[in-house]
Amino acid sequence: MKDVNVVVGIILNGSKFLVERRRPNEKVDPSIVCLPGGHVRENESMGEALEREMREELGIEVKDSQFVCKNLYVASNGERQTAYCFLITNYEGKPVCKSAQEVFWEDDIQNLSLKVDKQTLKRIREPGNSLLKQENSHVTSMGQ
Repeated sequence: MKDVNVVVGIILNGSKFLVERRRPNEKVDPSIVCLPGGHVRENESMGEALEREMREELGIEVKDSQFVCKNLYVASNGERQTAYCFLITNYEGKPVCKSAQEVFWEDDIQNLSLKVDKQTLKRIREPGNSLLKQENSHVTSMGQ
């Protein structure tokens, strides 16, 4: 299978984080609960891909984000994904489900299907993590 780049958006609301349940008929990772994101297109920057994916999947406009980490993941179809994870620190709009089965706020990391998503959120939640402090001071989004 081929190697691809994907972007992942992490949106926090207090102790909760936004997740999606993928549709059962998806070709890749059906029915899993994961952080929202998607494939980076050819000639698209990571920032452009993040903005497009969050608009397509959640109907929001990303205003500010911060790189968190890069993860390697093999999807259910064998696709090797390099996932670039971003903490979305400011956005406009209210997240709605536009492509998944559902989107919802979750507070238990253990309810995520993917180990890489769990590890990413644990990293953000580590005591003293400057990303989380910055996120809490800059969110001016509407509809959270």
